[in-house]
Amino acid sequence: MTLDTIIERFRKLNLPMALNEFTITSRTPAPTLPYICYLIDETQRGSDQKNMIRDISASFELYTDRKPDKTIESRIEREVLFDVEFRKNQVKIDSENMVQTSYDFDITEKI
Repeated sequence: MTLDTIIERFRKLNLPMALNEFTITSRTPAPTLPYICYLIDETQRGSDQKNMIRDISASFELYTDRKPDKTIESRIEREVLFDVEFRKNQVKIDSENMVQTSYDFDITEKI
């Protein structure tokens, strides 16, 4: 399993998606809910001469309007992360009238 494969699966959900955050300008306003932001933390390791292993911690955050969207959550779990161990966390963001559902997981890739 690679991070690129997981990102491609998320893209097939046809939701707006951005790494870290959406860049908001007069030409590109913030997308309407629901949307996904994802965060990546990476460590590379290997032998003395060359890094051969990439350890990746990823968090894909689904933002929905006022309440969780069980249909989208089900699709993520069934179509995207079906073969990945993940941790799921849900937080209500009252100040923004939205809910964040976070899917966190770790994978290791050979470089």
